[in-house]
Amino acid sequence: MKKILFFVPDKEQGKIFSEWLKGEGYEIELTDNSKQILPILSGDKFDILIIDIDFSEATDFLLDLCKTLKKDPYFQEIPITVLTYKKNIKLIADSIEAGVDNFVLKPFEVDSFLSRLDTIFKQIELKCKGKKVLDLNYINYLIELTNETTRGNFFILSSVIFNKLIIDKVKDIIGEPIIVIITKRLGDLLGGDYGFVKEVRFSKGKIFLDNVDKVSKEVPVEKLTIAFRDYVYGFLQLIQTLTSDILMERGALNFKI
Repeated sequence: MKKILFFVPDKEQGKIFSEWLKGEGYEIELTDNSKQILPILSGDKFDILIIDIDFSEATDFLLDLCKTLKKDPYFQEIPITVLTYKKNIKLIADSIEAGVDNFVLKPFEVDSFLSRLDTIFKQIELKCKGKKVLDLNYINYLIELTNETTRGNFFILSSVIFNKLIIDKVKDIIGEPIIVIITKRLGDLLGGDYGFVKEVRFSKGKIFLDNVDKVSKEVPVEKLTIAFRDYVYGFLQLIQTLTSDILMERGALNFKI
């Protein structure tokens, strides 16, 4: 049975989630005390941790907990999924930076929540077989959020998406010199439509978008999002031509790169 630890600060809401998940065959343990998450994880084996992070008194503690779990060899393979509202762009970026593996953005339909869980468990199986998995639907899901935020938050979120969800997973396989070549190639390919993408820099293991910000002051966020999506898709297509060691998983949704 697939076993979930679920932190939900609202007890009544927790009961509703519990009924949904048990009805789908999951085993679930609830806690409404953020300080109990680590002791519970230490005392039993769970397949996934889900955190409802919209609890202002505990948000910083929960982010620090995610960082702690991802640094600990005993806990780091447990996928962490966060529930939050899509307006919380800065919190989403901070959570990705802290090591969170997945998001389910509120409000959501029960079917979409369960579909997301099913995809996460399928990826757990693939990772157990030694596969490096890039979740294309999840990346696309987050890219679309950049279209609904401020310019400042666009650059915060897009940088975190690229570095934490893509670069960190591929650089050990394809090598940093190849990433430098890819960024140059994409600048040449996309520069005609979006001249500012030529300013994307890769240095010291990270993608930097600070120069993009400087030269695109008059570009609306909507166009920045389109350019970012095209850049990410182009990057992933080039990786696919270079290696079969990275599995690009499309999950339950349909979109193409």
